[in-house]
Amino acid sequence: MSSALLLALLGVTFTLPGAQALLCQLLSGRSVYNVSDLPLSWTAEQKECDSGEGCQDTLMLIENGPHVMVVLSKGCTKEEDHEARVTEHRTGPGLSVVSYTHVCRQGDLCNGLSNTMPVWTPSLQTGVSGWRARNGTGRGRR
Repeated sequence: MSSALLLALLGVTFTLPGAQALLCQLLSGRSVYNVSDLPLSWTAEQKECDSGEGCQDTLMLIENGPHVMVVLSKGCTKEEDHEARVTEHRTGPGLSVVSYTHVCRQGDLCNGLSNTMPVWTPSLQTGVSGWRARNGTGRGRR
């Protein structure tokens, strides 16, 4: 094989696209709020993930009376992709727990959750809030 052909083949090999790392939103935290403070919004940083990793969003709201603990994690993961899921782990009275999870590899910044709306919606009735059920409808409670 001629050296010119070998160099040409090496050049083609080095320019072929490989598995490029995803850019994902990065943020984590937890805090307690008054229920009246919901819905919440946030702005995340960005992080380049390791090759083969996907992006994830995890949000959990734990409501106890007039207070709600919000736990949020956004970043890179090795977990398999799955569509956005809302799970009601426990619903009141007294204590309610609901979570949102999503893992994606469709493109950079695909973990775009930026607020609590997927799991919490203000009711049309003044002063009443509720979890967003799996089918997307809000359920108000007093």
